[in-house]
Order: sequence, then C-alpha cells, then structure tokens
Amino acid sequence: MSSKRLLLLIAGFFFIIPIISENAAAAERQKYWIFFRDKGPLSLSKRSALIDEAKQRLSPKALERRAKMLPENALVDESDIDLYKPYLNELTSRGFEPVVTSRWLNAASIFATPEEIAVFQDLPFVKNVQRVAHLAIPPAPETAPEPPALFKALAHRFEYGNSLAQMEQIKATILHDAGINGTNVIVGMMDSGFRWQDHEAFSHLKNKIIGERDFIQNDNVTRNQTGDASGQDSHGTQTLSTLGGFKAGQLIGPGFGARFILAKTEHVPTETHAEEDYWAAAVEWMESLGVDVTSTSLGYSEFDAGQTSYTQANMDGKTTIITKAAEMAASKGVIVVNSAGNEGNNSWGIIVAPADGPNVIAVGAVFSNGGIVGFSSRGPTADGRIKPDVMAMGSGVRVVSPASTNQYTFVSGTSFSCPLIGGVVAQILSAHPETTPIQMMNALRSTASMANSPNNDFGYGIVNTKAAVTSLGPAFSNEPEVSAAQSGVFTVTMRILSRDGIVPGSVRVFYANRGSSTFNSVVMAPIDSTGYVTQISRPAQPADTLRVYFSANDLGFGAVNYPKRAPQKTILIRGDGIVLDVNEPPPPLPTKFVLKQNLPNPFGGSAAPRTRIAFELPNSSPVRIRVFNILGQRVRTLFDGDLPAGQYGNFFWDGTDDLRQPVAGGVYFYEVSTALGTGRNKMLLLR
Repeated sequence: MSSKRLLLLIAGFFFIIPIISENAAAAERQKYWIFFRDKGPLSLSKRSALIDEAKQRLSPKALERRAKMLPENALVDESDIDLYKPYLNELTSRGFEPVVTSRWLNAASIFATPEEIAVFQDLPFVKNVQRVAHLAIPPAPETAPEPPALFKALAHRFEYGNSLAQMEQIKATILHDAGINGTNVIVGMMDSGFRWQDHEAFSHLKNKIIGERDFIQNDNVTRNQTGDASGQDSHGTQTLSTLGGFKAGQLIGPGFGARFILAKTEHVPTETHAEEDYWAAAVEWMESLGVDVTSTSLGYSEFDAGQTSYTQANMDGKTTIITKAAEMAASKGVIVVNSAGNEGNNSWGIIVAPADGPNVIAVGAVFSNGGIVGFSSRGPTADGRIKPDVMAMGSGVRVVSPASTNQYTFVSGTSFSCPLIGGVVAQILSAHPETTPIQMMNALRSTASMANSPNNDFGYGIVNTKAAVTSLGPAFSNEPEVSAAQSGVFTVTMRILSRDGIVPGSVRVFYANRGSSTFNSVVMAPIDSTGYVTQISRPAQPADTLRVYFSANDLGFGAVNYPKRAPQKTILIRGDGIVLDVNEPPPPLPTKFVLKQNLPNPFGGSAAPRTRIAFELPNSSPVRIRVFNILGQRVRTLFDGDLPAGQYGNFFWDGTDDLRQPVAGGVYFYEVSTALGTGRNKMLLLR
C-alpha cells in the first residue's frame, strides 16, 4: 500500500449516474477519465443560448462571487456548458455509463479494462484518456495534548478550553473578540462523511447546513449509512469540528458562524479510498451553489498498488487533474485551502496535489511552540515555487470524538492545520467579502511570521489572523451588539479592528425606518481599544425594523462604510433588538414544493421565443426538469442536478430538443421532479 495520507475539509457541476457495482467490476475494470476535444459544433447563436442556459444553473450567490473576478459579460463561459450529448451517447452505446461528468474538465469518468479503454484513444472526439487517481487514507491518530504554549493566554469573549492553543497561535481569537466569526460566508467541505446531527459542538449548525451530497451512493446523506464502515464519517466530522465547532469550554473553531455545504467523496471499506473524479464533482457542485471557500484535507501523490502514480515532477501546479479542478474553482472566485500533506518523513517528502496549485493556499503543520512537525510536507513545487504557503497547529489539535455526543480528543496531521486556516479565511471573508483568492493569499502570506524570509519548510510562516484581516482594511464586527433593555432606544455596540487606527470621533451609526430613504446618524463613543457605543431611536412595534449601517475614518484606508455597499446594503434590526441579517434579508423559504404555470403561455415566435418555468423548493434536493411531447416522449432535459431550498424562476425552454433542434408547435408538458414531489403542467408552443 502506498504512503498517501488523508489531510481534509472542503469546498460547478457534475452528475452521478447509477452504474454497476464497483466491487463487482473492480477485478476487471478500473476507472478512467475520457477527455473530449470540444463541446460539439457551436455556432455563435447556439453558443449564446448554451451560455444563457448554463447561467440559469448558477445560484445568485455564485454569480455574485464570480463578479469579484470576472467582468459582467464573462461571468459564464464555455467551461460551464454541458458536455455534448452525442459524445456521451456514444459511450453509452458501447456499454460504458459515465460515473461522473465534468463541465469544467470537459470529461467523463467510466469503468473499463485497459483493453477496452484503448479503443477510446482512437475516437475522433476523444482528446485523451487517463486513469482516475486513487488515494489510500489511514485514519488520523489520536494523540496526547501538547504542553501549554509559551505565550500568555489573554482574556477573551469565549472560553476555548483545550482548543485555546490552536486558536491563540494564529490569533483567530482576536477576531472572535471583535465579533468576526464567518457570518454570511459559505464553506464547502469534502471528506469521508459528516456526523454533525448529534454532537453538542454542532448544535449551532442545525440551520447552517445548506446542502449535503453523497457522491458515492448518489444521495443527500453524508453521515454513515447501511454498508458503511463504522468509522466512515469520523475524519470529516473531526475536520468540521476544527473549522466550525462551537462548545464553550471545550472546542471553538475559527469559522463557527459560517454556513456549510458538505460532500461525502470517500469510501471506507476497511480503509479510506478517495477518487479525484468525486473530488472534482464536489467542487463543481459547490461552486454552482455559491461556496466562498473550500478547505480540503486531501492530497494525491502515489497511488495504490497496481495503479500508475503521479510523480514529484507532476507537482508543478498544472499537471494533475485534481489541481486543474482546484485552479478552475479559484479562477471563478472560490478560495481553495488545502493541506500541504503528511509526507515530510517519507520518501515522497514534498507537498501533494492539489496543494501544488499556484492559487491554492497550502497549509503545513507546526507544534504549539511554533516548531515544524516532522510529517508536514515541504516544498518547493516541481517548478520551483515556495510551498507550503502558511502554517498552523497540526499536532495535538482539539476535535470532537465522532461516536459520542459530548466527548473530545486530540489528533495530529495537516488534516487539522488546514481547517484552522479554512476557518480563518471564512473570518476574513465575513469582514471583507469582496476579497479575491489572490488577495486572500497575499494577505495571509504578507502578514505571517516569516513573511520577510519564507522558505520551503514553513512557507511564509504561521498565520496572524488579525494582521491579515486589517491588511485589507478596517474590519467591523459581522453584526452589531444590540440591547433593547431601555425603553424607546437601542444601545448599539460596534467593534472595529484597524491596522493604522481610527480617527477619533469619526465612528457613526446611520439608521432609518425600513420604508424610509432618509437616514439619521449619531457619533459613537469609544469604550475600549476596539469598541464604540451609542443609543438610537427604536421602532414603536416589535415587528418593525430599522435599516442600519456604520462609517468610520481609518488612518490608513480613509473613509469606510459597513456594510461595504451601504446605504444600498444595510443591517436590519427588529423592534425587539434582534439583528435579522447583514445586507438585505433573503426571501422566506417556501414551506412546500410548488410548480407554477409557465409564463408566457402560449409562447413562440419573435415576440416570445421562450417560456419561463418557476417552482418553489422548501429543502435542498436533486431536481430534474424535463419537457415531454403529447405522446409522452421526452423532448428536452433542462436541468438535472442539486439545488438548495429557495424560489426558482430562472429556467427557460426555447422550443428545442436536446440537440438544440426546433420542435414542432403544439401542446407540451413540463415536469419538475424532486425528492419532495413531482409536478407537471401543460404549455402551448406556437409556430
């Protein structure tokens, strides 16, 4: 067995299609990537229609995140277009059902023997074939807690218990003290499974898990199921607790205020196996749902016995498939954080893919005293770049005991230094949501402990979260503290972290009734080195709301507002003092599945060339949208994938079939199938 290690926690679009049992076929067949030369013949008009269709698959959050990187007219490109269906049909006709299809990579994975796969090399639409990478992953060993660190523990807002050392070392506690905890950030995690429903450290996540997907069994359950090994979901549960756990006095992660998308991508029969096609599938899926940061404790170097391995020369940031997928995610605005690897003590020695990616934040491991842990993978990359990028504690890290509801333990590995930095990235993004992947990389590197003398053991050193967040500008609390104890007024407290200092007397709060465009303002008085307080008028009724934003004059960055786009975006405070949301609140979630009538209906011709299909989804679910003719024959599949809960009106049919050929006028039916129910309505196409 090779020396690969599990490192993980992450964060678009793939489809899993039921296939024959992998166990039954494994003796004869292995999994291969089939890479296609193109996405079929694309005329200008056809390409435009496909781009429009691809845009409909992306959530508003995904489009907003992409807009940080890309111009408005280039948010969606050819990488987002579906694979050309006749190419997939050719695979199926030869008896090979795709396991995973990747829009980004323009590829599908299938099971085949070496003899069978050789046939595909000669097909004119096939660019090349390549084995899907596998990784054998030993469980994370439990270890004793480290002796107390040499630094002096300070008083903090929360009681961290035995997780204090891992948090204090990277100064993530200072952001918690200022009320910065990852609020409104979506973190994607990918691992062997997640048992978050039972442990006390996850009780705050009940309404913060916005999507789950098991890419092995093709369902929405990421905790252990029938047939799983007993420890299947242990590693993922522990990495989730490192980043987002919260139990005062026991364990607090940096990004406990974030929301999460969870993907089960590794199968544990007697030991863990991960496959890069599932990893890539999860990244695409998460990106389409609007994930902001992925934290991945998984890496690929040597493969299992009998498989062709990557080599150290392949760790160049552009060769391995998993690194290509990670770099594609970064190009679309996703901040990708990855374990550097646990190869420091073996013959491999260096970082593992996708940590070799130029835009992937690779995290190594140190002891609580700052010394490097022997197993932490070193650099450089094959093309000479410094790696890892930054360091965090990876020995004696406090995590939950997955099989219990209230027990904790200590583990070691870059699997756990990585989610610490994934949580830090969530904290920084919640204060500076406009930050791009390269800006985040630069902020972490330029403020770390060895920024002036980086090397291939420590990279740029141990992260300094306070210095990183303030290098991007003053950082306000995610939400103000509001007290409604006094009649007729709110007492409002806001905290601000600043690198250069805040001009005295410049901190103000602006407030207006929900329906008014006129804001009143008042100066906030300092109460300590970061806090400011004042009182503002309170709404007459508990159900009424105030729109609020803050401003300050920073000595280094000048005049700033929070939220950044105020007064267009504000904070809502209800009349009873409850802070509802930063920015405008989302519309209420539906309570049941509802399929609405298409509009316009009838449609067709130059005046109404397409019709809109709308529905309401109360919970995240696989969704399939199809069009049938009056004989019940399927004409078009408009969507087949996963969607979070919400109201949808961004799916259109333009009167063409799956090959984009116009169909005859007449009566058609559109059907929306979900795990919560199926709806079907009639529509009329005019020609």
